[in-house]
Amino acid sequence: MVAPPIDPQWRLPTANITYDSPISVPMEIHLKLIAKGEMTMKKIAVVIIVVIVSAVTSSCFAESGIPNLVGAWIVQVEGGVFTKGGTIGPKTHFKSEFSSVTGEAVVTKQKGRVLHGTFTATNTTEAFIAVIGMDNKGFFYADEDGFDDGIIVNKDKINIVYRQITPTDTVAGVGTWTRKK
Repeated sequence: MVAPPIDPQWRLPTANITYDSPISVPMEIHLKLIAKGEMTMKKIAVVIIVVIVSAVTSSCFAESGIPNLVGAWIVQVEGGVFTKGGTIGPKTHFKSEFSSVTGEAVVTKQKGRVLHGTFTATNTTEAFIAVIGMDNKGFFYADEDGFDDGIIVNKDKINIVYRQITPTDTVAGVGTWTRKK
């Protein structure tokens, strides 16, 4: 079967098309080449592969979206402690069976998903390390005697659940980190 001749006066419609990928080739050029009969099936297949690879690699190498958590945060937690012999540990922030703690967490440095900082409440300061989950929403923190699991709600708020088990006491608390302005 022979293809019908192409009318030399025929033109492709033009449109203002934008492309997200910096290496994608404008579709208009390829359509013109196909219309002129200058593009074989092999070339068409190569173009399709290039476009697909461009789309995949541009999304893979796009910004990771890892939130920047460096700075000071007001921490408010309600929870409690129970003791194993009557004495609360020296770094335990909760002082009774039902209590609340207000403190300040300072993320001093961040490299990718890994954070370092300090948490200070009325009676003590503890160093901590934390990581941001692969979904950029999970927040996982460990201090000198306990740990947080949390959800990054937005750039200024993290909801957390804190737990600690030491030889002297056990703690559970739920609260919020709010970025200090």
